[in-house]
Amino acid sequence: MAAKISETLLEYVAPLLAQLPPGASLQQQQQSFLRGVITVWNALVVVQWGEPDLLPDVYRRLEAMPQPGRATMRAMVDALVERKRRHFADDLRAVGRWELRVKADGEVSLWAEARGPSR
Repeated sequence: MAAKISETLLEYVAPLLAQLPPGASLQQQQQSFLRGVITVWNALVVVQWGEPDLLPDVYRRLEAMPQPGRATMRAMVDALVERKRRHFADDLRAVGRWELRVKADGEVSLWAEARGPSR
């Protein structure tokens, strides 16, 4: 049985998650960061379903960002693409609804819905 998609996503992003800069609340940073991670993951999955390739649009949106953030985000997206292709290529689940939840002890956890191709 496959791991939950939330567990898979956290494993996928683990090397980059540790690099989040200090600043706003940790939950806000993680929410924004995971939104981008899930966008890249889903773009790589749906093209394997035979849907249009959304990755060029991700890179086009990056080009509209100012420097130095653009170069940082481009490197992050490149790393995510490489990591998905190298370590998670056979996982063809997309992520539907998702949210970060704060547990009673203050720990933040990820809940996510796995989706397959439309029939």
